[in-house]
Amino acid sequence: MRLTSLLTEYSDKVFGNALRRSALRPARALNTPVCFIEMLLLVEDKRFFSHAGVDPLAIIRAAIFNLNGSVLQGASTIVQQLYRIRTGRQGHWDRSLRMKVYQAVWALLQSLSKSKTALLREYLDGVYWGRSLRGLDQAARIYFNVSRAELSPAQSFFLAERIATPNRFRANRLRALLDRHAIQEAFHRYKITRDEIVNLYRQCDGLGDDVWQLLAK
Repeated sequence: MRLTSLLTEYSDKVFGNALRRSALRPARALNTPVCFIEMLLLVEDKRFFSHAGVDPLAIIRAAIFNLNGSVLQGASTIVQQLYRIRTGRQGHWDRSLRMKVYQAVWALLQSLSKSKTALLREYLDGVYWGRSLRGLDQAARIYFNVSRAELSPAQSFFLAERIATPNRFRANRLRALLDRHAIQEAFHRYKITRDEIVNLYRQCDGLGDDVWQLLAK
């Protein structure tokens, strides 16, 4: 197993239990199922409730991964992503060191002045989910014809995974997520099967069976 995979698995084990407990309060405040908050944090920012807007462990993991010459990985937290949402830079991001430092300082200041639930609320109300959809309410209604409070665990995973590349399906990314122990454990608790995930993506994206035969293994 590669070093980056070992770091991810170790981090999942250390922060997984705390993540589930931490998801309860914001789920009630934001009128979303606990499974949605858990899936969102597992995919996007599992140390959201323990860092101060910037995640040093994610930066180290991304640096190791990128130094290995693999596809570049980012380390943006939900609060750092919120900066892009506020400034309209989502999808057109300046990756210069100067901008990254500015974004990190901004995220630190936001985390000191606002509650994590307030930051999460703003994020969910503004994040882009593809198909010209912004905010969780629009995404839940257009993708699944349900309210945010009615999202199933499988639908919650789909929406959480979609944030990174909202208009482009990446089979390798999805397969890597499905292979993570923490996500497999969440799937087990919520009784989500891979077939259910495969059918959900087929329904929403209309992709060919050749891709899904690979993912279903």
